Amino acid sequence: MRHGETQWNLEKRCQGITDIHLNETGLRQAREAALTLSAEKIHAVYCSSLQRAVETARIVSEPHGLDVVTDHDFRELNHGDLEGLTFLEIRASFPAFIADWQRRAAELLIPGGERLTEVEDRAWHAMERIQQNHGPKERVLVVSHQFPMLAILCRVTGTPLNQYRSFHVDPCALVRISHDPVEGWRLLEPKGPSLFPVP
Repeated sequence: MRHGETQWNLEKRCQGITDIHLNETGLRQAREAALTLSAEKIHAVYCSSLQRAVETARIVSEPHGLDVVTDHDFRELNHGDLEGLTFLEIRASFPAFIADWQRRAAELLIPGGERLTEVEDRAWHAMERIQQNHGPKERVLVVSHQFPMLAILCRVTGTPLNQYRSFHVDPCALVRISHDPVEGWRLLEPKGPSLFPVP
């Protein structure tokens, strides 16, 4: 699950690892997600160490009486010098970088930040740790951010990381994946490209 909305989401500002809290809409989204998941058996809840994910995870975990385990590897892509800027400001101030990002985002180092491949590596290591620590019948909720989720979706579906725009994850959107010792990782829900609108 992606975290709920923040003020910077609303203002279309680049958040990255800047530690922003949920706004009122984000809190409402988290409460709605908690209600949706309240009838399901959840065995553990993990989340990014950033507050917007922690707040979402705590609200969603409350009906289940579970403690939230934070994992730094689920944090958002470090957007470096772009953080706090609106997307219009980024296009105006970093035109060459944006042109490069459109072509080869996976390996490109964000000014003052990190590469998308680094996000993929750390988020996937976190997923593997969860898979090793929980049995095949256990259901685990992970609350993270857009780019770690996109990277995980690319890995699960075999989509090249440069094609991460094949997927789109709204605030508090839920994606279900599974791991089976024989079949490996699979995307369960939603299914089909029409359910992942390209922004």
